[in-house]
Amino acid sequence: MKVFFKAYLASLLAGLTFVFFLFLLLLLMPKEEKIIVRNNSILRIALNGTVQERAIEDPFAAFSMGTSTLGLNEIIMTLKAAKDDENIKGVYLEFGTLSGGMASLREIRDAINDFKTSGKFVWSYSDLYTQANYYVASVSDSIFLNPSGYFDWHGMSVSQPYLKRMFEKIGVEPVVVRGSNNKFKSAVEPFILSEMSAENRTQLSTLLDDLWGDMKADVAESRQMTADSIQNIADCMKAFIPKNALALGMVDQLIYKSSLNEKFKKITEARSENNIPIISHSRYAKSLSAERKKDEIAIVYAQGDIVTGEGDESSIGPERFAEAIRKAANDDDIKAIVLRVNSPGGSALGSDIIHNELQRARNKKPVIVSMGDYAASGGYFISAPADSIVAHPTTITGSIGVFMLYFTAQELLEDKIGIQFSTVKTADMADVLSANRGLTPEEYKLFQTSVDQTYGDFIQRVKNGRGLDSLYIDSIGQGRVWSGLRAKQLGLVDALGGLQLALDIAAKKAGIDGYSIKAFPKQKNKLEQLLESFGEVDAALSDKLLKERLGTYYETYMNIQHVMKQEGMMMRMPVDIIIQ
Repeated sequence: MKVFFKAYLASLLAGLTFVFFLFLLLLLMPKEEKIIVRNNSILRIALNGTVQERAIEDPFAAFSMGTSTLGLNEIIMTLKAAKDDENIKGVYLEFGTLSGGMASLREIRDAINDFKTSGKFVWSYSDLYTQANYYVASVSDSIFLNPSGYFDWHGMSVSQPYLKRMFEKIGVEPVVVRGSNNKFKSAVEPFILSEMSAENRTQLSTLLDDLWGDMKADVAESRQMTADSIQNIADCMKAFIPKNALALGMVDQLIYKSSLNEKFKKITEARSENNIPIISHSRYAKSLSAERKKDEIAIVYAQGDIVTGEGDESSIGPERFAEAIRKAANDDDIKAIVLRVNSPGGSALGSDIIHNELQRARNKKPVIVSMGDYAASGGYFISAPADSIVAHPTTITGSIGVFMLYFTAQELLEDKIGIQFSTVKTADMADVLSANRGLTPEEYKLFQTSVDQTYGDFIQRVKNGRGLDSLYIDSIGQGRVWSGLRAKQLGLVDALGGLQLALDIAAKKAGIDGYSIKAFPKQKNKLEQLLESFGEVDAALSDKLLKERLGTYYETYMNIQHVMKQEGMMMRMPVDIIIQ
């Protein structure tokens, strides 16, 4: 009895402690305030972190040790509003360690260009310009660099580790089943080959040429240089030293950040440096109150790997997204749906459920797809039924293909460790996919047939959505990835542009002029996030330490982890390309 009361009191004390800290945190959470934008204000956009589709308000941000995230929707919204705001004098882009896909960076860049049509200034500053930083900054009126910093402009590359020899040494065998003709479906290559296949090298070389060519052309146009001179600078990293970057015309002035205050004071006519009216883009976003209109267009944000089950803000779960699409389709005020896809694919089952729900929605109202950085494999599968597909020239798309992957450790367990297995079963294939044995020829044939049928279904869905011939789809499919530019030429997408173009097309198809935006899936409120955030600080710290230890290999490690965690039939592109 004494043990029971001790356990009861311990549980009661733990519960009371949790309630106390929850109450304390709620008290400490910032209250809603009315934000006033002063005259001659400078909109400061701190580009430090990873660009995601939409902003997430993190109640534990102050305690987080992980990488910060930037909401693309919030950045574009503030630039659009600031363009016509008489109180905004100009924009100051302050760069830290920015990373994101080419299409996301291009969308920010396009929004800045649109802002500049107002005649207001745009200045950029960084202690160090990475390629992601500079690609966005190059559109600025003035580019400032720390005299002791550096300028990293070196071109683009993709490196993949190949693990076949390692698996052979430890006695683990990856079992891969691909579509019979999916020679470009290279997501599984690192597990079964010792080096890159000719097909993968071809597709990645073409893709990088498209992305790099677009980046060079954009920078050359903004800096009034030639693409050849931009290439020449990259070939030998000629601009790495700040004074060389200045001499080559890549930046406009070498100054310390503290010296910018003098410029800000002068241009805003502030009384002192302590009185300079600078407002962050996150605070400015909170000051905006959008006028609601009866007609609405839904934006369904689909970002991350396609998984099974619920999913979350950084993954696409069919349960959550099917419900979001249904709600948008059944809402009479919503006249059209824009699916914003930023996904390298994932679960074939999850992709099929979302595809089906989108097809049902299309029977009720216009459905337009806006492709972000990626809309490949499963990401393209869920896009196929749309009335119209819009992609950036640098969107990575296509990758029409299917595979299965699992690992056996029979040699490791039996020969190297000495573990023997005895099995009793009621059917010949009862222990199929067990880690202690490989596939029999009959089992392999079964899975190969299933994969081929799923690939055939993929082609049929694309045929139905795009009106293309099956043999033609197969010829440009086979797992091959394409840039948005080439996808447009091949008929996989309809137009080149960003989210705004997709909204314009949606409004035209719906026959409406003015409209409000309604975002799906619904994001959790602060209290819900707070309750879910307990314990995440440790996870964020572990992730930060992992990044510090792995450095440039962190993204490669995460790519391998993504593939190894997948189960069942998969539709996923071979590699994620992040610009840093």
